Amino acid sequence: MARSTVLIVAPDRFLEIDARWWRWLRPALLTLAATAVVLGIALTIVTKNYVSENTSNAHELSELRQEVTNLRNVTSAEIEAKLTALRKSQQTVDEVIQYLKARGVNVKPVSVEPRKGMPNPAAGGISPHISKPMPFTDSFVRDTESLLQALQSTPLGVPHDGPLSSRFGMRPNPFTGYGSEMHGGLDFKGDTGDTVRSTADGKVITAERQGGYGNMVEVAHKHGYVTVYGHLSRINVTPGQWVQAGEMIGALGSTGRSTGPHLHYEVQHGGRRLNPETFLNLSAPSR
Repeated sequence: MARSTVLIVAPDRFLEIDARWWRWLRPALLTLAATAVVLGIALTIVTKNYVSENTSNAHELSELRQEVTNLRNVTSAEIEAKLTALRKSQQTVDEVIQYLKARGVNVKPVSVEPRKGMPNPAAGGISPHISKPMPFTDSFVRDTESLLQALQSTPLGVPHDGPLSSRFGMRPNPFTGYGSEMHGGLDFKGDTGDTVRSTADGKVITAERQGGYGNMVEVAHKHGYVTVYGHLSRINVTPGQWVQAGEMIGALGSTGRSTGPHLHYEVQHGGRRLNPETFLNLSAPSR
């Protein structure tokens, strides 16, 4: 026998069940909705902050890149300026080297001084009192604007390329080889008529025959220096004339107090005679 089931729908009962579930579900839905709103707001804030932060970072990165570019440009300009200065300095150094080479600076002349007790065939000159030498660098280094100009206006090198026959300082009498006298300069042995050149730019203050010097030329230079060229056979300059370093001022001879053809050369400063050998190189003498 077949069985049958009858479903009786009771509307009041359904509504009772639905109301019960709604009382439980409604707070959950409200909480979920509130959470969604909060998350939406938070996401919006985070997104804005992220965009703002990235925009700021991008701006800072752009500024940093610009600074790097500027630094590269400045560095390149500075390097080029330094290279240009170095090239100019090198050119000046080359000019100075050529000048010193032409003037015979740092070239020590060969000595042909006779043995003590023997007459000297190429010496002479007066025998003045000699003060203590002073470094020649003290006077011009402080005031010069150009190294080359300083070198050109300061007595340097040799006035004649012959050998030294008598040095600065105490020496035997050149006529007898005996006794002792003070020699205030250097004697360069040579042949009559040899060229004698100024050792620096300057103005001729004396060009005449003068006592034991014979035919003598005095040249005044900057910073208080004076050079003297004695025993000349011929004088090629006149007082007041401007001469340059290396220019011929006369010819070697044996006039005045002299035992034979030679050039007597002096360097003076403030009236004091200095050792001219000091001026054959660029190192200051010891005091």
